[in-house]
Amino acid sequence: TTWATEPELLPHLDSNNPDALREGVRFLEAETKLAAQPQTYVVIDLADKAVFIKTQGIILHRMPIEQYSALAPSSGTATYHLLERPPVSRRKLDPPFEKQQAPISLDDMPTEFILRLAPPLTIQVRSSSGNLWDALASGWFRLWTHITHWSRVLATGNAMSDGPTLFLFLATDQAKSLAWSVTQDMPFLIRRASQASHQP
Repeated sequence: TTWATEPELLPHLDSNNPDALREGVRFLEAETKLAAQPQTYVVIDLADKAVFIKTQGIILHRMPIEQYSALAPSSGTATYHLLERPPVSRRKLDPPFEKQQAPISLDDMPTEFILRLAPPLTIQVRSSSGNLWDALASGWFRLWTHITHWSRVLATGNAMSDGPTLFLFLATDQAKSLAWSVTQDMPFLIRRASQASHQP
């Protein structure tokens, strides 16, 4: 976790690639507009494999991305807004022993959830403990989502109505931190991996 640090400008950018440089400039222009406002926003940097919570260009929190996968990725840099924050499933009270529920905490946050944004973009977040079983499970999950997506497209002749879908795999505590940090209408900015000098 990094608190209140100066961000590195576009790590892994291939300075010899004109297309990457142009897209990098678009990304920096989009973030400059977000950073000019007194607000907190999210940057999902697929090139750097990290999710950042930022305010005015300053990193408040960094969450490493263990793995990711995308269906019908967007064609360029765009700013999105979160339609609603993920729901919280709280433990039920035990009436004989508990009369008042404790305030919501990080422990109450979900580890697997869906973020729906506008313009249409769906982000599915899944947690991983980092062991071999989770790695195999996440691989099968990505394969299954691709199969079901293209099966639906072939059956209906239409792509997903929710637009592109991004699957993020985070450590359990990082997934909870992301769910805790986001709020309704929060701006999101995504840096595509194609802007970098290598694919993850």
